[in-house]
Amino acid sequence: MEYGYRKKGSARHYKYKIIDTFVLTNDIEKIKTDKNLRERMMREIKTENKEVEFTFKNIYVEGQYGNTNY
Repeated sequence: MEYGYRKKGSARHYKYKIIDTFVLTNDIEKIKTDKNLRERMMREIKTENKEVEFTFKNIYVEGQYGNTNY
């Protein structure tokens, strides 16, 4: 997944990074509200500032690996 970030209210361009994570959907609204993913992105950009805007450039949803037991 490729995402961009900047400080909230900033006029600067987004800085883009790629994060390898496990998402089940490509629905942007569900991904934006995912608390664990947001915390992981905050750790990757090394900031504790809560006022950060995220935008998603590309979301790659891959197939399932291995077997799943229901």
